[in-house]
Amino acid sequence: MNQVSRFNRTRTRMAAALLCSLVGMAASSASFAASTGYTGIFGGGPIYKNLNNNIKELSQSGFTEVIVWSVEVKSNGDLNLNGEFPIVSNGAYIGNQTYPNFASNLASLKTAGVKRITFSIGSSNVGDFQDIKTLVNSTGTGGGTGTNSILYKNFQALKAAIPSIDAIDLDDENGYDAASTVKFSVMLGKLGYHVMPDAYTNASYWTSVVSQINQQRPGTVDGVHLQAYSGGSGNNPCSSTWNFGGVPVYPGIADTTVSGGVSVSVAQTTVANWENQCGITGAFLWLYDDVAGKTSNGKTLSAAYANAIDTGLTPAD
Repeated sequence: MNQVSRFNRTRTRMAAALLCSLVGMAASSASFAASTGYTGIFGGGPIYKNLNNNIKELSQSGFTEVIVWSVEVKSNGDLNLNGEFPIVSNGAYIGNQTYPNFASNLASLKTAGVKRITFSIGSSNVGDFQDIKTLVNSTGTGGGTGTNSILYKNFQALKAAIPSIDAIDLDDENGYDAASTVKFSVMLGKLGYHVMPDAYTNASYWTSVVSQINQQRPGTVDGVHLQAYSGGSGNNPCSSTWNFGGVPVYPGIADTTVSGGVSVSVAQTTVANWENQCGITGAFLWLYDDVAGKTSNGKTLSAAYANAIDTGLTPAD
């Protein structure tokens, strides 16, 4: 264990112990996770479809971060969810034309105890970050990242329409252009968003990008989602490979329908092993679409995974 990891682990344990002494009781797994990092869940269509059931399930699951996946950035700067839900065009929010209750439902998650709403850009084998690069580098009308650029206007409109959004997740899996990504992220920071890279490979790229963003606008990147399933199987948040210089790393596990996915019990063990190694304070599940409406031992499967992650994050005595 390196010195940074040892220090972070000691600090985490001291903080948990202090919390216990203040409230006069041992911290529960849920309260520990809620007081430190985020227990997140990625979700696509079910977050804006079948809302009466899915929003209620998410609000009661115990997850403290909901990551809305996946935002597409078009070549003209328009924003769309999954190619089926236009949300922003030409500097105006238009999502209410398709799903009028989308913004209020996300706000209700916050009321129910979700600490962070994150919108995720990109995925594998798509061109979102290539479009972002072109727009950032354009010198024509609407180009760049200034207040008159289409990227600025569209993400400003998104923030104004859905103020419950806290962060933008960067799921860049094929673009990897540092200069435009840094400029784009600094712009997002100026608009009031945090930024969370979503890495599965190319560690040196991501560590450099995070450093550059936070040098230009300190605190913009306040967490990293690290995929440890599918293409990221075998990734370890405790490895020095994924050292972001004090920015916490939240590793992700997947449900059993996904390559490299794990059962609820193995999810708890996996997260606990990482916590024992380096004191991680958060983790996430991929993917709500796979577990929505399903049950396990009398509770929803989403709640079962959330509880497993929370329990795994509880420091051992």
